[in-house]
Amino acid sequence: MAFELKAELRSVTGKKVKALRRAGLTPAEVYGQGMENLSIQADSKMLRRVLHEAGNTNLIGIKLGRKKAVNTLARDIQYDPISQDILHVDFYAVNMSETVVVNVPIHITGEAPAEKEGGVVVTGINELEIEALPGDLPETIEVDISKLENFGDAIHVEDLDLPENITVLSSPDSLLVSVQAPRTATAEESAIEAAEGEEGLASEVEAGTEEAE
Repeated sequence: MAFELKAELRSVTGKKVKALRRAGLTPAEVYGQGMENLSIQADSKMLRRVLHEAGNTNLIGIKLGRKKAVNTLARDIQYDPISQDILHVDFYAVNMSETVVVNVPIHITGEAPAEKEGGVVVTGINELEIEALPGDLPETIEVDISKLENFGDAIHVEDLDLPENITVLSSPDSLLVSVQAPRTATAEESAIEAAEGEEGLASEVEAGTEEAE
């Protein structure tokens, strides 16, 4: 899915871009192989909406006047640490016939049968690094946990069944999700006793040190 962002070429640079932001415009840069960098500006509200909807994997067509839209991916987004307003965006112009590397968010679906027995679902990595053609990039990687029937069952990257046009770069043994057994009262009591024992030992050592002094 592609999104369009109308923009204009930008001549304002450096500290003067603050005036742009006050006028409701956000500075950005478009770069890529075989092209000169383009300094652009876009309506701040429209830019925020497009970035929110497109994420890191959907193509964003930068439309400059009557020119053909430049297919891009949002790369580096800088935010104001206090207001969280977008300060600047780097857009990478893609070649539709060349693969790109992106991080795709992982989306957990379904319900693990082990949950009904009190199991606790624990998630691992929340993004998957993949390589694919720009037109083949998925919005998310769905992980169905309905097969996790027993405590200790897990799904790792190597267990995913993805299309052949997607190459996974993340480590095959990286954990995506697992089901752990519920923590028993006995285990909790043992943990508390162990903690209290360590505190008591620390107190004895401290007292012995004071006597030695």
